[in-house]
Amino acid sequence: MAYTDDTPMNALLAGMASVDAEACHEFARRQHVAGHGADLATAAALMHELAFAAQLDRPEELVAWKYPEVFHPVDEKMLADLLQAASEDNREAARQLITNQSFADITALSSVASYLGQSVDQLRRFGAQRPNPQQSLF
Repeated sequence: MAYTDDTPMNALLAGMASVDAEACHEFARRQHVAGHGADLATAAALMHELAFAAQLDRPEELVAWKYPEVFHPVDEKMLADLLQAASEDNREAARQLITNQSFADITALSSVASYLGQSVDQLRRFGAQRPNPQQSLF
């Protein structure tokens, strides 16, 4: 799905819950424009760290894990709560939200965090202006 400025936030969150990289990038772009890029960078790093730690706490599931073609969506409210807790650097609340998830959902959250972190880094380096598709490359 192509996300634009007109895409409602709940549609973005639904895309992120399905581990859609484009939805993560649009969410990060909006946060960057609103001046919350640093908070989102903190949230993405913390989400990834805690998800990785939760995976390591479940070695049998980690060894048996096969990365799926498509993730089943994670709970959108939980994702929103996790993003909020992580952006506030509330490690304990974020850890509890992650720990209570299935292994597949933890892996999905780790992927969401990676996509958000990559998007934040790209926006920090290159800005949030959308490229003009009609613009000449040279």
